[in-house]
Amino acid sequence: MPHQNNLLIKFIEYINVHMKTVLIIDDNEIDRFLHRKILERVKQIKEIHTVSNGPEAIALLNSYFQRSKSLPQIILLDLNMPVMDGFTFVDTFKQLPVLGKEHVTIIIVTSSDNQSDVAKAREMGIDLFLVKPLTEEKILAKLE
Repeated sequence: MPHQNNLLIKFIEYINVHMKTVLIIDDNEIDRFLHRKILERVKQIKEIHTVSNGPEAIALLNSYFQRSKSLPQIILLDLNMPVMDGFTFVDTFKQLPVLGKEHVTIIIVTSSDNQSDVAKAREMGIDLFLVKPLTEEKILAKLE
């Protein structure tokens, strides 16, 4: 029995280190659905949450913190959204009084390949930029 407990502990540690929780922020319901389906095929992903805009994401992230639930390791963020665009979300996220936010990787996933958007993302500290459509290969390349 102690051997089984050790294996279970090692398995849980492996999941916590290697498996990722992802938050998808995209106003397009079809894109959210497709991104979720792609992520479900990626073995490194253990949990996927989706929201349709920045304020919903901020509320969800605040609720994680209040319930002592860990933040997602990855945020897939659309830039062009009503209510709050992706850049405004990043500014708001950086102001959150949430521990561990500096360990969250934000990946911009957008239909725009505008170089000014890429430059602005880099200025904000975001180096990961994917142009839609999202593919399993694109996600695996960013996870490695």
